[in-house]
Amino acid sequence: MRAETDGEDAAAAERRALERAAYGRDGGLDAAAARRLQELQEEHRRLTPFAQDEPMESPSAGDDAPESVTARPAPEDVPAAEDTPPATPDDVSRTEASAANRRGLVPVLVASAALLAIGVGAGWALFAPRSDAFRLTEAQEDRRIALAGEGYDPGSVRPVAEAEGALAWFATQDDGASRCLILDVGTDSQSTCLAGEEAGPGLYASLPVPSSAADAEEDSFSFDSVTAVMLFSTTDEPMVSIQRWGGSSTLVAQFGEAERARAEELVGDGYDLNLSVLGSFREQPVWLGDRSTESGPSQRCLIVDADGSRQCATIDEAVQSGLRVQLLDVDQETGELLSASVIEVDFTRWQTPYLTVTSGPAVVDEATGESYLVTTGPPGDPIRVDIPGREPED
Repeated sequence: MRAETDGEDAAAAERRALERAAYGRDGGLDAAAARRLQELQEEHRRLTPFAQDEPMESPSAGDDAPESVTARPAPEDVPAAEDTPPATPDDVSRTEASAANRRGLVPVLVASAALLAIGVGAGWALFAPRSDAFRLTEAQEDRRIALAGEGYDPGSVRPVAEAEGALAWFATQDDGASRCLILDVGTDSQSTCLAGEEAGPGLYASLPVPSSAADAEEDSFSFDSVTAVMLFSTTDEPMVSIQRWGGSSTLVAQFGEAERARAEELVGDGYDLNLSVLGSFREQPVWLGDRSTESGPSQRCLIVDADGSRQCATIDEAVQSGLRVQLLDVDQETGELLSASVIEVDFTRWQTPYLTVTSGPAVVDEATGESYLVTTGPPGDPIRVDIPGREPED
């Protein structure tokens, strides 16, 4: 008997330890531990009586009562049955209600235990890593092979989610020091990588796509955006959400009268996936636009209306390295280079663009003929800024 009691105590201690690990603030169990917890909880429910407070019915004092049962004399201070006042209706109601409550407690406890077991099982079904491999089509397998040759750690590239016509991949770089999210939508792709200690808030990628409900009117152009957010579980497994967002308004309708005509021109030039004004340079707008191509991935372009300059790159390259153009001011009579300006756009980790304009006197290197502008840093020392499109000197 003592050995049986010791076994029950050990099982109870193990069950409580697993419950603390599973339901704690930073809890998490592997599949084997989860199954063991479910077994212990079921055993605990089986051994625990639910109606210990139910009074046992006494055998009636009829003719069938056992002979060994003898009636005890009633205490002298207890009134006889005929002297006891009859029960009032309220007393009867309270007694019946108490018994009904005790009887109703049993199914409630049973249902609660069943829901707890279902909840534990459902939680592991939803968040546990899938045991079966992610099945890829032939084209997706070719894409995986191509990604494996793009600087990611060997064997780290794997698909983690597919929805809305998009496929999300997880990979690492620098022997696992950096984590990467790659989002593919058709021929377009966008990736983002962060060091492990910076990836806590998650990784984000987004691509514009043609609207699924574009308006047929001539001046109405709309687009959708497919976004992916990657977070990590307590067991360090990537979890990805993919969503498709529709534009709340058309591309052209978002601009005021001063920019609307120019916006219509740019949309007509093919910038129909996304278009926005980043700021201004010399009182003329600076635009950021996305356009599809006949073959290959879509492009993101920086457009400066002050002189019509623009630079384009694939969306992934633009987000990773930014976009920039340069404007040179030249004396019309002498041809002397007077000054230069560099207009550049870079992106935050959430792909929010921000514009920077750097202007200063231009200098021509007599030995190489290269032009660059000079700005002043905080201590007053000159800083050389190489003009985009020119190779910097060593």
